[in-house]
Amino acid sequence: MPRLIRCLLLVLVCAPATSCITWITTIKVKPDGSGTIEQSVAMKTEAAEQLAAMAASFGDGASKAKDAPPELFTEKEMREAAAKYGEGVTFISSQPVKTKETVGRVATYAFTDITKVRVNQKPPSPQEDVSPGRSGTSRGAASTGSDDVSFKFVRHPAGTSVVTVVFPEPDLSKKKDADTEKSTETKKPDPQQLAMMKKMFDGLRIDIALEVAGAIVKTNSPYVQGSRVTLLEVDFSQLITNDALLAKVSNPTSIEEAKKALQGVKGVKVNLDREVMVEFK
Repeated sequence: MPRLIRCLLLVLVCAPATSCITWITTIKVKPDGSGTIEQSVAMKTEAAEQLAAMAASFGDGASKAKDAPPELFTEKEMREAAAKYGEGVTFISSQPVKTKETVGRVATYAFTDITKVRVNQKPPSPQEDVSPGRSGTSRGAASTGSDDVSFKFVRHPAGTSVVTVVFPEPDLSKKKDADTEKSTETKKPDPQQLAMMKKMFDGLRIDIALEVAGAIVKTNSPYVQGSRVTLLEVDFSQLITNDALLAKVSNPTSIEEAKKALQGVKGVKVNLDREVMVEFK
């Protein structure tokens, strides 16, 4: 399906519907700093079928037979997304995934040096280019944005390896200065803005995790399950049910404010420390 047509259709299908895109990114690292990235992208079947039907009405010659499952992403697109994960990241394979509830694709990429890997944590919206790896950018370019998560790596002679996940430091100084000139009322999104935010993010889920090949010895992250550390998990369907919280986190005056606001929120796991260290062996 031509990308321009599909992007326009995604706006029509996702924006008003209760189904958008789920992004699950798992970075798997070995003791020598090499590893793989598993990227899963999925959409609810009902929305994908609407997308396929609308594409057919546009006369898309690439549309498949009526009984074939709608294809959200192609292997070609997943292959081209490899460059967005950083220097030296290569495409290994991909396969379509179809369940009763969702359709999508899972792709696997390989890297030899995790310090060259970049993963964008900004949630993609239906209005942005929905290519994997990094939202809102043209395919094929390496990811270098201010929303990128980067990595440090050290291997100790004693036999343990340490991966440090470095989150970007947002600059809220200008925003804070501007907010001091506004009243409390003007800081809060109005009902129309809240309604638009709900439509845009309903059904959107972002999940980014680090998985080590070995046993975790030490980490400063509270989100650990076996050898897996959750770096970011946001279920926007849960977040948008709380108008007061949605208004507060949409306009934070500091990282600490956002951290306190998100603590204990159902469907949200956010490491707001600048660096998350994971030592394993």
